Amino acid sequence: MLSLFSILRSAQKAKGRKFSDELSALLKPGVDFLGKWMGLFLAPPLVSLDASIAALPPYQGAVWGNAVALLSTGWAATHSAAAAVASSLVPQRPAAPKAGAAAAAAPAAGGAAVGAAEAVPQEEAVRRAWVFLGALGYLGVSCSPLLPPVLHRPVGMLCELSTTVGSIALSKLLPGSVTKVLHPLVICAVSSNMASRFAGSAAPYRDGGRGVGDRLFQWLPAAVTGLGVRMYNTTDKWLDSPDDFKCVLATCGASGCFSILLTTAGALSQHSPLSVPAPLALPMLHRSVMSALGIEGSMAIGPECDPQLAVASILITGCIGASLGNTLLRAVPQVFCADSALVRGVAMGCSAHSIGTAGLISEGDTDAAAISGASMCLAGTMHTLVLSLPGVVPIIRAVARLPAAA
Repeated sequence: MLSLFSILRSAQKAKGRKFSDELSALLKPGVDFLGKWMGLFLAPPLVSLDASIAALPPYQGAVWGNAVALLSTGWAATHSAAAAVASSLVPQRPAAPKAGAAAAAAPAAGGAAVGAAEAVPQEEAVRRAWVFLGALGYLGVSCSPLLPPVLHRPVGMLCELSTTVGSIALSKLLPGSVTKVLHPLVICAVSSNMASRFAGSAAPYRDGGRGVGDRLFQWLPAAVTGLGVRMYNTTDKWLDSPDDFKCVLATCGASGCFSILLTTAGALSQHSPLSVPAPLALPMLHRSVMSALGIEGSMAIGPECDPQLAVASILITGCIGASLGNTLLRAVPQVFCADSALVRGVAMGCSAHSIGTAGLISEGDTDAAAISGASMCLAGTMHTLVLSLPGVVPIIRAVARLPAAA
């Protein structure tokens, strides 16, 4: 993401804004596609969450209750802290006129035209196609005893893929009041998990790089990289003004430190009422950063920190943030400047990373989404830098009562 953004900015300085804008326009179709389906590429680790949990020692219900409370309160605290810092630093400007009515009217007019022409909208055509392919996949799995063994894996993979894509596409038809509580990514994960169980061992969802989940997850780096174009297109919102950049940079730095400190004190410390065993607590240290950085951070802490559980905690935190992030900001207008795209974006990027960013894109809040993309990268960089400081990982391991890493 930062590499692509740097390339566009370098092109702007070397060849002029017009040239870099043309280069950005060439990338726009792919960036829009990857942004639209980013939730699809994030789903696989959440689909296989039950397998990661099964690999853990058996814990009592109170431990799992603490884990859920830590993820929820941890997100709320990080989101609130980032929003509070951003709100205190954001430059005060006249509010821009809202285009909600015009935006709402445009789809309505377009819908009327489509209806008059009796054409099926592209979105609906995509949903119908995946429903049809899903029906073929489920029929094929049901009839697998009658099929040659060589076809068992392909029909199983078709069943799983159509369920994952179809559930994401169909969940967009749900009312906003439902998706605020039940995030589309959660619907996708549950549906895909059931489909993988139905397909059976012939087509494992995660299969060492060969399964449907592995293939989808491999697209995530490209989708995250594409956010660099959105960052470039909105530099006037967060970078060009020194005051805006100071707000973003200070908030991301504070958030990266705060998240690690909060999780260490709340989850690892034996004096915390919400403390959980180290195999559960250590992955939560990375709940507020991108999956790639969470995996890297897990390896830095040691073998007791399972990367798969780190990714799962990241995704769960992201779902909570995407569903409740803006609602939390609007609930306390005396503290948070919820009308500022800068505040919305930096708070979401620092607490809910790529899933929160994808949620902003799906809501049409493109300015905040671009700022969120920049913020999650900066906050993740700060997170990585803090963990790489001498003495930080040993302190974390000591608080967790683990031996020094070899």
